[in-house]
Amino acid sequence: MSRACLLLMLVLLCGGAACTRSAPVVESPAPGRPGHSNSRPLNVAALVGRNIDQVRQRLGPPRETRQQPVGLEPTAEQLRATRGEGWINTFEKDGTTIVVTFNARTREVQDLVLVGSNEDELLRRGNLDFVADNYLVLPVTDPAAPSRIMGVRVVAR
Repeated sequence: MSRACLLLMLVLLCGGAACTRSAPVVESPAPGRPGHSNSRPLNVAALVGRNIDQVRQRLGPPRETRQQPVGLEPTAEQLRATRGEGWINTFEKDGTTIVVTFNARTREVQDLVLVGSNEDELLRRGNLDFVADNYLVLPVTDPAAPSRIMGVRVVAR
């Protein structure tokens, strides 16, 4: 009998050690804006390889406006100073914040970042897989606490 108990304890210990990942916390989506209930759901995988104009068409208008110092598009002076590189537009879609970095001259999207603290939930919301032929998913860690994430970054392969 003691041998069976010892074997059972060993199985339980091994099973507990193998299950070190905690259950994901489900982040509830922010309430949608009125009039957008019939919009297509977020599909970040389908945005990979698109230009900024195609991304805006799919996600809607970005938060940035023309009146802001760093707005929707760079001014002629900003374009000269930055050569259009590293311009950012921020979008809200289905309760998820997406930050898109692009080259304002070529219109090429460099990356898309989904903001949030739960990697599994962000992958689900963005219709993303860790293993894909056309893009990479990379965690964006919190500089103050490198063991926590602030989002996931999606870049074309």
